Order: sequence, then structure tokens, then C-alpha cells
Amino acid sequence: MNFLTFIGSEFVSSIGNGVYRVALNWVLVTRYGTVRVLAMVQFLSLLFGAIVQMRSGALIDRYNGKRVLVVTNLILGVIAGIFAWDAQMRPSEFSTKVALICVVLIGAVGATVEPAFFSMVMRVQEKPDTDTANSWILGSYGLSGILGPIIGGVFTLTQGAWLGFAVDAMSFVVAAGLMTLVSVNQQDYDKNPVQADGQNPWCWTWETSTIRRIFTVEAFANLVVTTFLIGLPIIVKNDRAGGAIGLGIFYAAFYGGVFASSAVVPRVAKKIPRGVVAYVIPYAVVLGMLATLYGHTRIFLLGGIFLAGFGLPGIDILTRGAVLETVPDDLLGRITAVGSVVTKVSQLLSMVVVMTVNAFHSVWIIFATTWIIVSTSLLLTRKTLPSGSAAF
Repeated sequence: MNFLTFIGSEFVSSIGNGVYRVALNWVLVTRYGTVRVLAMVQFLSLLFGAIVQMRSGALIDRYNGKRVLVVTNLILGVIAGIFAWDAQMRPSEFSTKVALICVVLIGAVGATVEPAFFSMVMRVQEKPDTDTANSWILGSYGLSGILGPIIGGVFTLTQGAWLGFAVDAMSFVVAAGLMTLVSVNQQDYDKNPVQADGQNPWCWTWETSTIRRIFTVEAFANLVVTTFLIGLPIIVKNDRAGGAIGLGIFYAAFYGGVFASSAVVPRVAKKIPRGVVAYVIPYAVVLGMLATLYGHTRIFLLGGIFLAGFGLPGIDILTRGAVLETVPDDLLGRITAVGSVVTKVSQLLSMVVVMTVNAFHSVWIIFATTWIIVSTSLLLTRKTLPSGSAAF
């Protein structure tokens, strides 16, 4: 039950995040209408998040992820609440400065959530095997990704963006409460807190071939996915696909693929080496995104984005499982934070390029081609984990 409560905390906050994403992106795309503005706002949020993540690993290892998650979710709830209050008071022209500050703070404070959450996976009571655990987590993430955007689209269209921000605030508070229950039911977390041993996590990552290769393929994946998702609101707007609700449906189709994949990938990975699956999946993801970007019918648009969403969790499930099996417990928080920083930096790079050229189709083609080349190279030179359970 502890593991389900643990996943439940992330599920609730992910629903809130989906509502928040639709509300914020729809405000930006209707008020400004350019991909440059969308990229700029996300860039600032991720920039400060990357800075925070560079220090979050040591904090997580010292005080453990459970405490960090409870405190972080409460702080995020307060920030999102302020954002919602300001948007409600001035629904047509809420303060751009306040909005930008809140978006940046949510990105910065929220940057600790992912490394803290995944650093706890191996230590939560009643956890199934690693691949199954990661599959459940990604399945939860996919289901919340379906529900959140649809709810966000309806709320934004009927009540305004402020309600989306308010739902996000409430979800953080509920998530903090659920994580507190995990803490109460698992007191042994606090008896032996991990102490930093002076090992440089960046050097350890570079010297460990498996982790280095995993973070490399994830970095290129994030270049492609970030560019694609930046352009998605523009695609929806140009397609006249039902306004904010249409944007929510597109996000839901993407996370519907995530949810479906979470049930399939672990079973496939038991028959085929995990490294092979992780390095072949990019072909399916790129194919799905091509259909969405260049398809001329709604079937191609939604089918393509579903296929893209179906492929991505396979990489996450398998690579995170390999990371959890490879990294020592006393380094887990810091190495997970390194991976999160690599992710943030690749996302930032994508946004800088999009802002510079004020377009995303050509940028996406370059990144997607590079990702395919890198994945093929890693596939042909894959390694075997020390446990012998996967080839990367």
C-alpha cells in the first residue's frame, strides 16, 4: 500500500501540472501567438530549474527524498495559489510580471521533484520489481497526462486560466499530504540518513559507461521532444482544433500513448534486451511526430502524437531501471539529479534554438535526424550491465 500511496502523490500533482500546462500555454498562444514566446517562457522556467537541480542531489541524499518532496510540494502549492489569485483578480489582463515570476519559481522549485521522487523508488516498501515499478509510475504519469489536459482545457474555456492555476495549487497540497502518509508508514527512512561521501557525481557519471550512454540518449530525446511540444500549441491553433479543449485533447492523445506503452514495454523487455528496445524506440517516436507535424488530416495528427507518446515511456522505463540497478544507494540522489540537469540543459538548448530562428519544423528535423544517428550508434555498440540483466 505504501508504494501505491507513493505513486498516488505523483499522480495527483501530475494531474495539476497537466491542467496548469494547458491553461498557461493557451494564454500564451492566444495573447502572443508566436512560438518564440512559448519557448522563451519555458526557457526561463527551465533555466532556473537547471540551476536548482545542480545542488538538489546533495540535498536529497542528505535529507532523503521524502522530506524534500513534502516541503517542495507545499512551497509549490503556495506559489501556484498566488498565481491563481492574481489571475482571478485580473482575468483579462493579469500582471505579466507576477505571472513570469510565478512561472519561473514553479520551474525552479519543482526541479527538485523528479530527482527526489526517483531516488526513493528503490526504498519504498511493497515495491514490485524495478521494471514493473517504473512501468506503474509511467502508467500513472500517462493516465494523469490524459486527465489533466482535458480538465485544463474545459476549465480554461469555461472559467478562465485562473482555475487551472488553482487546481495546480490544490494538487500540490494533496501530493504533500500523501507523501506525509508515506513518511508516517515508513519511519526507517529517517533512522539512517545518507551522508555525502565526497564522491563527485559528474565524474562518476562520466566514468560509468552505462550511465553515460543512458544520459546521452535521453539528452537527444529531450531535444526532439521539447521542440515538438513547443510547437504543439501552434499546430492546434493553426488547425482550429477546438481551442483550449482541442489543445487538451492533443496532450491527452500524447499521454494516452504513454499510458498504453507503460503496460507493453516491460513485457517486451523481458524477451528482448532492454538496450535494444530503448535504442530502437526513437524510430517509432520520430515517425509519430512526422505524422503529427506533416499530416493533413485529424487522424494523422492524433494518431501521430499517440504513437510519439507510446514510444517515449519505453526509453524512460528501461533507462531508469538500468540507472536504479547500477547506481549505489549513497549516490542515487546525486546521480538522478545529474540526469535531470542533463535533461534540463538539452531542453534549454532546444528552446534557445527555437527562439533564435522563431520556427520549430526545421529545428525538429535536425534534432530528430541527430537522435536517430546517435541511437543507431549506441545500438550497435551497446554494453551489458554488471547484473547482466540488460544491455546498454
